[in-house]
Amino acid sequence: MEKATQLDGIDAAVNKFEPVTPDHPFYVNFANLRGDFQEKDVVRMLNVSIANGQYRFNYQPNRFNKTLLFLAGMRGSGKTSELAKYAQKLHSPNCFFVVTCNVDKELDMDNVEYMDILVFQLEKLLKQAEEVDLSVDDSILESMNQWFQERVKEINNSLKAEANAELEVGGSDGNPLSVPGLLGKLLGITTKLKLGLSGSHERALAIRTTIKNRFPDFSIKFNTFIEQINEQLRNEGKGQEVLFIVDGLEKTMSAETRRAIIMEESNRIRQINANTIFTLPIELMKEEQRIRQFSEIVTFPFIKIRERDGGLVHQAIERFEEFVCKRVDVSLFDSMDTVHLAIQYSGGSPRQLLRIIEQAAWQSDSQLGQITRENMEKAIDRLSNMSARYLEPEDFEKLKSIKTDLDTGKPIGFDSSIQSLLEKEIIFEYNDGTYKRVNPLVEASKLYQYRVVNEA
Repeated sequence: MEKATQLDGIDAAVNKFEPVTPDHPFYVNFANLRGDFQEKDVVRMLNVSIANGQYRFNYQPNRFNKTLLFLAGMRGSGKTSELAKYAQKLHSPNCFFVVTCNVDKELDMDNVEYMDILVFQLEKLLKQAEEVDLSVDDSILESMNQWFQERVKEINNSLKAEANAELEVGGSDGNPLSVPGLLGKLLGITTKLKLGLSGSHERALAIRTTIKNRFPDFSIKFNTFIEQINEQLRNEGKGQEVLFIVDGLEKTMSAETRRAIIMEESNRIRQINANTIFTLPIELMKEEQRIRQFSEIVTFPFIKIRERDGGLVHQAIERFEEFVCKRVDVSLFDSMDTVHLAIQYSGGSPRQLLRIIEQAAWQSDSQLGQITRENMEKAIDRLSNMSARYLEPEDFEKLKSIKTDLDTGKPIGFDSSIQSLLEKEIIFEYNDGTYKRVNPLVEASKLYQYRVVNEA
């Protein structure tokens, strides 16, 4: 993605589905603008200390203390960019060997289970170990290879019994990636298993069932392998321990799939002894009490644009100005007031702000070569009515209640209808979760004005 200097470049520059990393020219640091959320809380939960700007993980007191952490938050809040920042800052010889697993990019989002993610984690770890030329002990590699080869035989026996094509593992040496030695052999097996999980239903089922049936044995093998890797990382000065970052769960195709991965597999997740950060899909935030029984949760809210009394947070406005102007040249707007209008209707959602600018660019006159205030107002009007179009009568009753509570300064708690509105991005959540506001686009809609404001 490149900065737009002409109108026809805006679409690409405001791509709302392409997260940026801290080393990208578009990256903006929204630190200290998300209410109670602080980066230091995440770092502390990972048992990392910061001294003179350096991140350190003290292995000795934490050798039996692995952190499982869920980063929760609304869609479009910037969780992926936040995780990319941790991956960059924490990856060092004195801290973690960070392995990022973007499940939405390499697994089948129509059909994914926790077993798929575990195989993917192992494959990514092996690839990174090979990239840094880590000398993994042959005995543990041989043990892992033997275990997986036995599982492949079981998988193929199952497929053969059902008259399905067998799983082939690599070429003659079992290594499709041409990485030499036992590590390459194991990498070849895990890569083929991952590919098999994205193949036919019968093959994926056979792989998952085989690993699930042997999961107590698999978890012991996996954990032993991680500890061997951790020890070798320290010996070679390449990190203190492995940290997995598993991102993209909320992009799976169904809420049932996401729930099965996190909630129904919680016992298996607990059996894996490796420092791991998962993103938590928004519909599972209501399960916070259950999830806290086996992990930690940090909520990553939207950026607060307005205080509870309606006053603007000027520091946030300035940071969003930077966010816009890094992507779109300021000359493509008729004034900064037009940019400010888009920012205020974003509600503190980076993704929603990009949607508004994209829509305004579609409304603009190519001959004029600028987005005008009129274009922005038309974009906001169109998006607002789209946002409120399918609200139910009971939704409007809840929005009335939220407006009343906000106007009177009351904290806004939780119920099932609020959860539904959060999931549909009809309301936004800030700070500690007791500060909620109606999405500004919804507030601007004709339906909201008629059913909530006029009837109040």
